[in-house]
Amino acid sequence: MIREVKAKTVLQKSKLPESPYCLNPYIGCTHACSYCYARFMRRFTGHQEPWGLFVDAKVNTPDVLSKQLARNTIHGPVLIGSVCDAYQPLEKRYELTRASIQQFVSKGINFSVLTKSSLVLRDIDLLRQGAGFCSVGISLSTLDDSIRRKFEPGTCSVQKRLHALEQLHKEGIRTYLFIGPILPLITNIEAIVAVASQFVDEVWGEALNLRCGNRNDVAQSYAACNLPDEWDKLTRSPKYWRSVAAELENACCRAEVPLVGFYEH
Repeated sequence: MIREVKAKTVLQKSKLPESPYCLNPYIGCTHACSYCYARFMRRFTGHQEPWGLFVDAKVNTPDVLSKQLARNTIHGPVLIGSVCDAYQPLEKRYELTRASIQQFVSKGINFSVLTKSSLVLRDIDLLRQGAGFCSVGISLSTLDDSIRRKFEPGTCSVQKRLHALEQLHKEGIRTYLFIGPILPLITNIEAIVAVASQFVDEVWGEALNLRCGNRNDVAQSYAACNLPDEWDKLTRSPKYWRSVAAELENACCRAEVPLVGFYEH
């Protein structure tokens, strides 16, 4: 279900350590990732559909953002897409993310976009203009497209994401690799860093977050991959996540790319 809604505000203060502000032009996401933590947004919308089958497009985003920026001095950084993917397929139609980026670029406001979509390349002209104060991150949990389809059925291929990183990097736009969520028994940190490191300026990592009502969906994705139930035990093990953090740090060290942070839950 796609619904057009009007927002009162679109630029929100954030508790994220690296981004004091966030902007989400959409509520919900047709990428339908089984592990998505943002499904908690459903309780604010009245939607009863399963996660991944509804999106509210905040169609007045450009006007509201313009008014907010006129009233307030914002230096950023602003994270575009903290609880949605701002480049999910509907962005082709609505261009709400593009309109927001235009305003940030025109005012020189520091911003970052985190996405799983190669659609970000559509806006490379704007991102090039903001190259001194913007960054683009691409999320990867696996290099195996058959597994990707089980966990992220609505996303673009791994190869398209790697191509997006390469093209953005060639244009002089700051890029980062976001390895997340890290899926026990699946995510090959060493391989992902090795493949993407030449196209990124830094790396971030995030542990799988199962505190948002997504455990059953994640379990179904694991079962579809014919993987043992050990993954669930590992997610509850501090020792396991310490080993993941060490693996991430070592992989980045070998690839000579900075590791900025690793989020645990």
